[in-house]
Amino acid sequence: MAIDDRSARTIATLKQLARELNVPVEAFLQAPAEGEAGDLLTLARLWSAIPDTQGRRRVLSVARQEAERSEGKERA
Repeated sequence: MAIDDRSARTIATLKQLARELNVPVEAFLQAPAEGEAGDLLTLARLWSAIPDTQGRRRVLSVARQEAERSEGKERA
């Protein structure tokens, strides 16, 4: 994948995330905020740095496992 293609894909992803989170795209380009919002922005930056589909699927798998584990704790 060419750098221009990756950059375009990253910009498109950031724009979509910004729309979904109702924040300006610039929020992803600044130093992360503290707490949950900062963690989310850091996660988005890390996600966009993963160039391959398999890598992203591994990250999603871990996130799903953690979400399921957390749901189980809430039910207990």
